[in-house]
Amino acid sequence: MTHLNRRSLPLVTGLLVIIAAIVMFQWDASRRVSHFRDMMESQGQAMADIVAESSIHGLNTFNSWENEVNQRLVNNALWLVWLDTHGGLDSVHLRDFANTMDLHRILVFRADGSLAAASHDPSAQKATEQNVAGESDRHLAVPPGFLDPLLNGETPFRALGFKNASVSGEKRVLAGAARFDGGAIVVSILADDLLAFRNELGPGHLIKSLGEGRVFRHIVIQDRTGIQASSTSRLNFSLDLDEPYLAPLENGSRWVSREFVDDDGGVFEVSRKMVLGNSEVWLRVGLDASLLDEMRVATRKQALMRLAVLLAVFFLVSALTYAWQRQSLLDTQVARISAELRRHEAEARRREKLVAMGALGAGVAHQIRNPLNSIHMIAQVLGRTADLPDTVSEQARHIRDESARIEEIVQQFLKFAKPREPVFERVDLAELVREVVDVQAAALASEHLTFSSYAPGLKAEVDRQFVIEAVENLMRNAVQAMAGRGKVMVSLIASGEWAEIVVADNGPGIDDADADRIFDLYYTTRPEGTGLGLSLTAQMVSSMGGLLVLDSEPGLDNRGARFVARLPLRQPPAKENPA
Repeated sequence: MTHLNRRSLPLVTGLLVIIAAIVMFQWDASRRVSHFRDMMESQGQAMADIVAESSIHGLNTFNSWENEVNQRLVNNALWLVWLDTHGGLDSVHLRDFANTMDLHRILVFRADGSLAAASHDPSAQKATEQNVAGESDRHLAVPPGFLDPLLNGETPFRALGFKNASVSGEKRVLAGAARFDGGAIVVSILADDLLAFRNELGPGHLIKSLGEGRVFRHIVIQDRTGIQASSTSRLNFSLDLDEPYLAPLENGSRWVSREFVDDDGGVFEVSRKMVLGNSEVWLRVGLDASLLDEMRVATRKQALMRLAVLLAVFFLVSALTYAWQRQSLLDTQVARISAELRRHEAEARRREKLVAMGALGAGVAHQIRNPLNSIHMIAQVLGRTADLPDTVSEQARHIRDESARIEEIVQQFLKFAKPREPVFERVDLAELVREVVDVQAAALASEHLTFSSYAPGLKAEVDRQFVIEAVENLMRNAVQAMAGRGKVMVSLIASGEWAEIVVADNGPGIDDADADRIFDLYYTTRPEGTGLGLSLTAQMVSSMGGLLVLDSEPGLDNRGARFVARLPLRQPPAKENPA
């Protein structure tokens, strides 16, 4: 995982935690507001049920009481009809009967509808008799149409209850009975007090008392004809019963609710439909929604406060994490730079040592070259001399061979002391390494020796011959270290702006005591070795701007040696000589 990924992982994790917290806070806020809204709806429904049950109970009570009053008045009228058959229904007896029975008036009508007698004041009776000449005068005593069924014989008695109890501005309850000889007797009581009592029993008084508090904004009972009762006159919103909001009530829903805003603020309304008397009415209970709004605001503030605390903690943790990562990165960079410096210092010391040993080797080679040539020539002349003993000829041949080997070593000394300058060209490094591996695999093939290479297409600016010699030397050393038995793998790896040629084997490896000296000139662990191979290879790699190292990791099969030659893919631009 890269440093960027390691640094961004806590940030991404923190952002995911914040998003999850926001979703959780939003869900919690919605749940709490929804719960409070459900509580308000339940409160509105409970109050609507109370109003509905109270209205129905009051109406039933009043109807029962009204029936009793009507029946009493009918009985009084029938009793007066019985008394009428025995005579004696004059104004005095009628007045006494009215006072005894708490009646307002008693009116006796003839068959033609004219007034025959009355329980009220005689002067008022006389004025009444003078004004009952026509049909319109009859309506002054009783409501229009009340007497006709009695006078026509359609019914023996009838009553007119509270609902339509009005005669010329007065509120009355009437009952009448037909006389045996034609005509009718009508009794009445004043209905003002009774209607007031009716209002006390009906929903109006309860609605008025409930609507006086702060909790209820309005309680309305209405039907298609208009408002039947209301807790307030400030109804500044639509009361249309065809609103879509109320439509579910027509489809069988028991309750509907909504929120809206009127001139006085927010309202939470619960509505239901019920039967009151013989008609359908709509009961609408409006609650003050300020508490719900306050709950929303408080919940939103609480969620924002939680989020602010979470963000503060997140930024604090992020800052600490960033500081820790920064310090860790700095420590890693310092360690890497320190290791690089130590490596460069070791490389510099090694180069200085190589230069010094190269100069020494060049001097020694120059001093011994001429005597060595003389020895070689004498051995050749001596070997061509006739009649020499076989032993002398054999010794002369040995001198000639050993002097030739010494000459080869001297040539290597001179090559190391005065290496040629690299000639850079852009080559297909992968193809070049593969060719070297194929050639060496054929030249060094053994029954237990295998080669493999991983060389992806990679191009670099290098000295072709230096690369060939370096790879050959590393492979030859590996084969010699394993005594021809084992595996050698050559790999080419791209590492940023560098190419790494890795030669790994599964041989005996290199001891730690020898690891610091294997690149020294003349140092070797093999009796037949010269100690020049790795030194020359390191010199060639260094001349191309690279570095040859013995890796701390083991080679193949978790053992053996692993050499890494790091070469730059591009050479730095050459400096121009000043004119």
